[in-house]
Amino acid sequence: MSNTAAPEYSRPNNQRAPEYGATTQVAETATEARQGVTGHNVNAVLVISLSAVVIAFAAIYAFFFS
Repeated sequence: MSNTAAPEYSRPNNQRAPEYGATTQVAETATEARQGVTGHNVNAVLVISLSAVVIAFAAIYAFFFS
């Protein structure tokens, strides 16, 4: 390699990627694996915003096509 390469790429890496299933699996509980929030009225926000979008689209449709 040339001398302009970054230091971490100065030696060739001849290792292959691990075969499928050869790596150790990480076991997490359901609480640890969950990435979202389950409380804080998340369902209410979803229902209200979805309803608002449906009403807005219905109003736009009625305005342009009726």
